[in-house]
Amino acid sequence: MTLRSIAFKNIKGNLNKFVMYYLSNALVVMVFFIFANFMLNPQVKNVGVMGQMGAVTLQAMYLCEIVILVFTVVFTNYSISSFLKSREKEFGLLSLFGLTKGQIRNYVLFENLIVSGFSIATGLLFGILFSKLFFMAVSAILILDKELPLVVSAKAILLTVASFLILFQGIGFISSYRIKNNNIIELLRGARVAKPVPKFSTRKAVLSIVLIAAGYIMALFSNQAIIFTMLPILIVTVAGTFMLYSQFSVYLTSKLQKNKEVFYKGINMITLSQIVYKLRDNSRILFAVSILSAVTLTASASVYSFQKVIQKNIIINFPQDLSFFEAGLNSHQVIAPERVEKILKDDGQEITYKNKVVLINAVNESLSEEEKTKHSTFPNRIDFNIMSNTDYNALAKEEKVSTINLKAGEIFINSYNLNGGESKKLFQDKEELKLNIEGKSTTWKIKQEVSGGVINTDERNASTAVVSDEEFNKLKANIKAEKLNVYYGYSLKDWMKSSNSVLKIKAEVPKEMSKKFDERVTDVVEIMKGMSLFFFIGTFISILFFIATGSILYFKLFNEVQKDKQEFIALKKMGLSIGEVKRIVSTQCAVMFFLPFIVAFIHTCFAIKALSNILKSNLSLYLMIIVGVYLLLQTVYYLFAKSMYIKQINSWE
Repeated sequence: MTLRSIAFKNIKGNLNKFVMYYLSNALVVMVFFIFANFMLNPQVKNVGVMGQMGAVTLQAMYLCEIVILVFTVVFTNYSISSFLKSREKEFGLLSLFGLTKGQIRNYVLFENLIVSGFSIATGLLFGILFSKLFFMAVSAILILDKELPLVVSAKAILLTVASFLILFQGIGFISSYRIKNNNIIELLRGARVAKPVPKFSTRKAVLSIVLIAAGYIMALFSNQAIIFTMLPILIVTVAGTFMLYSQFSVYLTSKLQKNKEVFYKGINMITLSQIVYKLRDNSRILFAVSILSAVTLTASASVYSFQKVIQKNIIINFPQDLSFFEAGLNSHQVIAPERVEKILKDDGQEITYKNKVVLINAVNESLSEEEKTKHSTFPNRIDFNIMSNTDYNALAKEEKVSTINLKAGEIFINSYNLNGGESKKLFQDKEELKLNIEGKSTTWKIKQEVSGGVINTDERNASTAVVSDEEFNKLKANIKAEKLNVYYGYSLKDWMKSSNSVLKIKAEVPKEMSKKFDERVTDVVEIMKGMSLFFFIGTFISILFFIATGSILYFKLFNEVQKDKQEFIALKKMGLSIGEVKRIVSTQCAVMFFLPFIVAFIHTCFAIKALSNILKSNLSLYLMIIVGVYLLLQTVYYLFAKSMYIKQINSWE
């Protein structure tokens, strides 16, 4: 029997150990190939096809390739090291049969070559299959006129095979020298040496909670100063998390063991006794997984939140896709509405709704000269466009916001932020608003001030005031037709694809009237493309990190299965039913998989809360969506690991 045949039989007989290593590597290879195949596609470098985002996309892909390779080095190094450590008894037997250390290393290298070879082949196969979907997704995100053609690059295949073959075998070669030079008896004994009772320090256990709490408090109250407090927050939170597992977890389980009502209930005696050892033995792994998971969750939730908040703020401050203001009821100095509609129709752009609103200009007299000077530095300007209650409600229904019902003497204020965020409410501390209309001052009682509105802003006024129909009509009757303003707004069904049409319309607006014309399409589309692409690529990297954390836990679980074997066999002989054994296993697996997730989730909650304070926006919903997806994937991972573990137990006699 040759070393090669032994290696093949060993892999076949230990598929439960190798399966996650194989699948994880295959996934990494697949993602690397998809990115490489995309970068080497001739059409990607064509500016005419990819547009302005082409260069940004390529840079993002290059960065991701580097991240993937670094990730592979760390992940593969840990995986191989774990395998070698768990197989000391096997190496002892091989030494007993006369194999030298050099032959054992060759055996390990050949075994690694088989697994990595299958991983590369599988990754390439699925990479080619899923490349088409990736190209379609990028084409959709960048809103390209035509879909990127699928080209399977021979260079991408060679780059992928060469990169990972060198990585896998290089790491395997270096790791093979970690095989202990212990004598045969020590290798055969492996990990059967009795473990001491886990010890803990009560002070360190309490300190872990204090450090984490300090990090959370700093995150909550840092606000705009987060750039200065970020490093201290990271230091105390990471240190606290490490001691949480190495000290507090052992402290807590030890206290539970001393609680007779809990400890002697059912099979808790066995479960707690095993968990206290596993928590201490795996404290470093659980710590690393918690931090890695927290980084993944925070990064994913942050990017997703940024994307949604930007989209929300754009809609709040620029509810219509394009608009223009005309001075005078029958004036068309900017552009005729009929011309706008013809261009949109000719380009196949469907208008969701259009509006024409008569507005009255008003000068704000409620702010003192000092306040005017102060607020003039803000994007919120101080003067107003006044509109009627009926016109506001008609637009509010189209924009799906709450309608209002104003009485005579009441005024409703919409404040805007031309930078795209939520506006500063300049009148929240005031009860009345005094406006000057055509030289006549009028005072209204402020009913409410809200951020954003139902029409876009103009170059002069960044606030809208709504008054009752009766008062609006009275004001309008005393103003000449040429002194009134008319707002024309258009909302398009597929505005993300309307850039060319909007540019055509913009080109027909006289230069001196350009400030009267406003649109959110050309600039915003590029921002949304960038954010969507960032989130899309980040999702791939997050998936790799997620697979890494799950696989690390899986490896650790199955590397200890032989240590647990004798204990479970003895317990079954003592009368423990298979159902009770499964319950013990389920609890242990749940602790290993979900404890780091819970810690990571709590860390992420406070990180996102800090981000919410900076953005002045509630990000809870976006966080829950991301966490829900990760929890679902983690549950699938847990169920798979548990089923494989129980299958292993069922094979023991």
